[in-house]
Amino acid sequence: MKIFITISRLIVGSLFIVSGLIKCNDSIGFSYKLNDYFAADVLNLEFLIPYSLMLAVMICVVEIVLGIAVLFGFKSKLTSTLILLMMLFFTWLTWYTSSCLHEQEVMAKLGEEFTKNCVTDCGCFGDALKLEPIESFYKDLFLLLFTVPLFFASFKGMIPVNTPKQDKFYMATSLALILGFGVLVIGWWFTVLFSIVTFLVVYLLKSKISNQWVLLLMPYVLALGFTWYCLQHLPLKDFRPYKVGANIPEGMAIPEDAPKAVIEYTWKFNVDGNEKVVVTDGSYPNIEGEFVGVETQVVKEGYEPPIHDFSIETDSTNLTDEYMQTEKLLMVVCYSLQSAEDGGLDKLKDISNEASKAGYTVIGVTASGDDDKKALKERYKLNFDFYICDEKALKTVVRSNPGFVVLNNGTITQKAHWNDAEGLEF
Repeated sequence: MKIFITISRLIVGSLFIVSGLIKCNDSIGFSYKLNDYFAADVLNLEFLIPYSLMLAVMICVVEIVLGIAVLFGFKSKLTSTLILLMMLFFTWLTWYTSSCLHEQEVMAKLGEEFTKNCVTDCGCFGDALKLEPIESFYKDLFLLLFTVPLFFASFKGMIPVNTPKQDKFYMATSLALILGFGVLVIGWWFTVLFSIVTFLVVYLLKSKISNQWVLLLMPYVLALGFTWYCLQHLPLKDFRPYKVGANIPEGMAIPEDAPKAVIEYTWKFNVDGNEKVVVTDGSYPNIEGEFVGVETQVVKEGYEPPIHDFSIETDSTNLTDEYMQTEKLLMVVCYSLQSAEDGGLDKLKDISNEASKAGYTVIGVTASGDDDKKALKERYKLNFDFYICDEKALKTVVRSNPGFVVLNNGTITQKAHWNDAEGLEF
């Protein structure tokens, strides 16, 4: 039992640290995922939407602190209780998500209307590791096998504060697990670096400070500081398809050998007063009777390119290809002009003028309406126009409102938060 509890502490603690770091790296993206769940047609918790970013930061920072606490044996009863509650909630959430998608599929086959909206990705590991909802559910069930015993073991006094020798064992073994998952699977060395620094800080202070709350304050400050840095700049690691070096047209392309969607066609005919149903893969049935109707059902999804909702448009023209072939392009990304930060808007004129003088074409992309675009251009005396793009796509392009993206023939060469706009090189 002691061996199993040791293994449980290592697995749960290490995974919580990596998972929390991934979400701290992009807490804005995590808040967008929370908004998806808070929507009226999902969990109907719209009153929480204004607090989604605060909740996102709190969840990911607490996740890291709990991971550190369970490894060092700090506040074991409280730690194991909070971990179990989090796992029970997220297990329910992933079950809810996967069952919603299954129900949607069943209703589609029956030809009945499905009014709910299903979230297709739980966001457990952000954009670093995409899991299907059912895969996330099984992952959470797997973790429950370790968190439930931890809960009971802590209340039986089986998880005391580590001795210095035990600390060294847990730190070394946890780093090996973090290396395996954070680097080999996720591909992010910072997970190891952050863990080394945090482990050493806690380990060294532990020899001088006995108060466990003070010791837990250290990983809290480090995690919160890292999260704040990413909020004020951009994610330290960009896992999205719009990272620097990515070519947008290539990300939108569908390979010739890509899997095609498998669609099932259900045909209905009236044959001598009786309804006859024929199912095909798309070809029209050779039936002698009156055609009544046809329904389609996607049996298997086809290949979806990494970038599938990006465009640059006016009310009547699609300009995506034109601007993706422009050699020197500065794209000002502002998914919402109304909620854009004033500090960033104040910089638009100077940055755009600097880019124009260097021979760059400057455009803006937004999901806001014409009135907002006109008002902004007049207020800040801007020398460029804003075009239309999908809001969700713009939120994915850059985690800043406004943000700046420099492209050369569709390849992203620079990205900047408005706080770092002066660092762009033209």
